[in-house]
Amino acid sequence: MLSLALALLAGTLCLPLLAQSLPPLPGWPLWLLVLGLLAWRPARLVGAFLLGLALFWQAAEQRLADRLPSSLEGHDLVLCGRIASLPERVGRALRFRFDPVAAAPDCISIPTRLRLSWYRTDQRPRGGEIWRLRVRLKRPAGFLNPGGFDYERWLFVQDIGATGYVRRDPDNRRVGEGGGLAALRQTLYDRLAGRLGQTPGAGVLLALLLGARQGVDDAQWARFRDTGTGHLMAISGLHVGLAAALGAGLGGWLWSRSARLCTVLAAPRAALLAGLVLAAGYALLAGLSIPTRRALVMLAVLALALGAGRQVRRREGWALALIAVLLFDPLAALSVGFWLSFLAVALILYLAAGRTAPRRGIRAWIAGLRIPVLLALGLAPVSLLVFQQASLVGWLANLVAVPWVGVAVVPAGLAGLALEAAGLPGGWLLGVAARAFALLDDGLLAPLASLPFAAVSAAVGPVVFALAGFGTLWLLAPRGVPGRALGALMWLPLLHPATQAPPPGVAEVTLADVGQGLALVVRTWTHALVYDTGPRFQSGFDTGEAVLVPLLRSRGVRALDRLVISHGDNDHIGGARSLLAALPVYSVLASLPERLPQRPLRQCRRGQAWQWDGVRFEMLHPVAGQRPGNDASCVLKITAADGSRLLLPGDIERATERALVRALPDALRAEVLVAPHHGSATSSTAAFIAAVAPEWVLYPVGYRNRYGFPRAEVQARYAEMGVRALDTAQGGAIRFRLGAGAIRPEPLRQSGRRLWHRAPDPAKPYDRADWRRAVAAQVAAPKGIPTTQDCEPCLN
Repeated sequence: MLSLALALLAGTLCLPLLAQSLPPLPGWPLWLLVLGLLAWRPARLVGAFLLGLALFWQAAEQRLADRLPSSLEGHDLVLCGRIASLPERVGRALRFRFDPVAAAPDCISIPTRLRLSWYRTDQRPRGGEIWRLRVRLKRPAGFLNPGGFDYERWLFVQDIGATGYVRRDPDNRRVGEGGGLAALRQTLYDRLAGRLGQTPGAGVLLALLLGARQGVDDAQWARFRDTGTGHLMAISGLHVGLAAALGAGLGGWLWSRSARLCTVLAAPRAALLAGLVLAAGYALLAGLSIPTRRALVMLAVLALALGAGRQVRRREGWALALIAVLLFDPLAALSVGFWLSFLAVALILYLAAGRTAPRRGIRAWIAGLRIPVLLALGLAPVSLLVFQQASLVGWLANLVAVPWVGVAVVPAGLAGLALEAAGLPGGWLLGVAARAFALLDDGLLAPLASLPFAAVSAAVGPVVFALAGFGTLWLLAPRGVPGRALGALMWLPLLHPATQAPPPGVAEVTLADVGQGLALVVRTWTHALVYDTGPRFQSGFDTGEAVLVPLLRSRGVRALDRLVISHGDNDHIGGARSLLAALPVYSVLASLPERLPQRPLRQCRRGQAWQWDGVRFEMLHPVAGQRPGNDASCVLKITAADGSRLLLPGDIERATERALVRALPDALRAEVLVAPHHGSATSSTAAFIAAVAPEWVLYPVGYRNRYGFPRAEVQARYAEMGVRALDTAQGGAIRFRLGAGAIRPEPLRQSGRRLWHRAPDPAKPYDRADWRRAVAAQVAAPKGIPTTQDCEPCLN
């Protein structure tokens, strides 16, 4: 059973690891081959592998087909659909899943699942309700950076075919009452939130009970991350198991009160059934995440085996759960939660394998306390690989937190939830559970997270991870395995940087993909510099924290020698505060020092220069007396030992370009130019381009940005002068080296693309005629969803 499960898993991983695009599924010949191999015992493992491959292939093909047509991007659509999740308040926006049930015009191809944001609205949509909304959509798109979160993969796993936002329209309205599971979750959420009010720990308890995480603030998430207790927020085996135990205990006791019922079904079996039903109900209310599904399947296997009087070995239960989850959703293996969940259980089974006979009493309790400690140790390499961070105090935090949450928080919370779901008052139990968690948070997690050594950050490559994983299994092996302590030596490669620093005289440059903004990282042999930090969005998403910090860690940078902020616009300075809070920064240069009052910094001025490891940095602008604004941007030139150059002009416009051409005509020359002002029509004059004479121009722009950057006339100007161009919207992060021979910028979306990533082709702007032709083509070949009377045509 275990070998079949692992073969099935290997099959599901084949395409995502190797393919950048997905050819058509061979169809019935492949399925016929799979069935034949599964039926032939000697080839059953090959059949399981091909079954995983075929299932993933089919599911991926369906999800890729269920994406918004590019012809409908950026245009207003009127949709009717159901609010399919609990709307979450994120910054100044409401965010929710929206499942269309009708669209106008008739039969246009709209994905079955959307993720929408609604900014600055007084409306309060509730889960399960049907709404008519005017929306603007785009295909799944996200930033693509080294070490960064792959948002497009997350959307692919969640089966989201488009994202977008609700447009201002007086006719946005609710057209149907709530219904279904989303409505039930919303009702329970409102009732529980009303009972808890401002009780300390209320937000965390709602996340534990209903999977509604909007009440957990950033500071709490940081504490969970630094103390290695984030798994407590993932509703999984601990929570589902306690729900099953509560249901089994209560159901068995009630059933045993009736002799007549016991003649129909024995009380122990009735208890198993009641526990399974309550666990399944809880899993549905919590959103049925992958860890929840895994725990539920394992419980079902155990309950069925016990009910049938059969004994199932633990590893067989694990294997059955793995098979069931992959059959239910073959794309689950792309989820981080899938790996953390199954690896954690596998490690627990490994820790229990080959040990002595079960202990009793206090010795059993002490032995049980070892599990969270050893589990935190064993999962540390996984945490470093996935999150680039591992907690050094996690063993202590989990030693207390796991039993405390399992005994004092979850049981009381589940009992309160059950009472409220039955219409009975359970607020007092909810209050007990919330205060119990607040006591843990304030008394243990916050002090541990505040320690300077609470967590360590490092980038881990596959080879180093494999060595550390093998060393962990060796270290945690049962007694009698020789040289167990030597397993700790396999962790030593974790101390070595994942990427090799460039040699002296060479500068490694990464133009980050931060949407409509600018952030650039320069690394020399022993130094690192960041030029601008990208934007902070209305939703609270911060590219300094979400893009730059992981990027720097993935490149082995643990401290910044210098941060340069070109000017004060949000798309250049928005991520600065979070970057300064996350990493030591020894020096800051800025054109507007007053925008970062919490840090001592210097004004950037023409004439400033320094040299690191044979690479020269020179500030060409601004001059004294320069008025603030785009034209006061810090213009930085970087020159490698072989004379190759990079020019970073910030957002300067025509006037400053002309001044620079007059004052420093020779100093402007550079092989690579980051386009001034993102390719705006107010910059990149012909005289400036001629003075720089670049081989490459790089546009830091957002996908389908509202400004239309880079402007067509600017692109034409560079093309006429023979300058090759790349942009972050289509290429993702762009990496290259100065001083290492010919400069060959490499877009990450080209080299690291996977089948769920959008293709790196230029976005074509559509005028009204294009739009009408696209809609006419969609109507002529109906693929989508039917319309209802609630949605009127929207071609106005």
